[in-house]
Amino acid sequence: MNLLPFAAGVFALLILPGPTNAILAMASQGLTVPRAITLLSTVVFAYLTVVLPTSGLAGPFLRAHPAVAQGVKLASATWVFYLALRLWGVGSAPVAAVGVRQLAVTTLLNPKALIIGLTMVPPAPQASAIATIATLISAVLAASSIWLSIGRIVLGDEKQMPLLARRCGSATLVVFSAVLTFSAF
Repeated sequence: MNLLPFAAGVFALLILPGPTNAILAMASQGLTVPRAITLLSTVVFAYLTVVLPTSGLAGPFLRAHPAVAQGVKLASATWVFYLALRLWGVGSAPVAAVGVRQLAVTTLLNPKALIIGLTMVPPAPQASAIATIATLISAVLAASSIWLSIGRIVLGDEKQMPLLARRCGSATLVVFSAVLTFSAF
C-alpha cells in the first residue's frame, strides 16, 4: 500500500490548530536545539502512546462504549481548560514557561490521537507496521516543527511571554476546551 494518503491525512489533521499545537507554539519561548528536540520527542512519543494501542485494541472498545469515549473527551477538555487558566495567570504565581509535562499530558489527551488511531491507521494487511509507524512519526515531526517555528516567530527571543501572547494562547485553549466539551455530548 502507498502510505502517502495516510501521511497526508495525518499531516492535514495535525497541522490544524489544536491544544498540542498551541502548547508547542507557547513552548517555543527561549527555544534551544536541545529543548526543541525534547519537545518534538515528547509529542512523538505521546502520539505513539495513544495511536498504537487505539488502532489495535481500543477502537472496538470505544465504539462499543460511547460513554468511555465521552469521558476521554471531557478529561481532555478539563485539562485544556486548566492550562488556559494557568496561562492566563488565574490563581497562580507568575506564569512559567510551558513545560514538557504539560505538553505530554496535553498530547496524550488530544482527541486528534484518537482520530488517527481509530480512523486513519491502515489495517495491518495493507501496510507494514514499521512503515506505518515511520510515516506517523514523520507527519508528527513535520507538523510539530511548523508549530514550534510559528511560536518562535511570534515570541522571538523574549525572556518572558508577552501578555498579549499569553492571553491569546489562553483564549485559544478555552475555545478548544469548549469544543471538546460540546463534542462529548
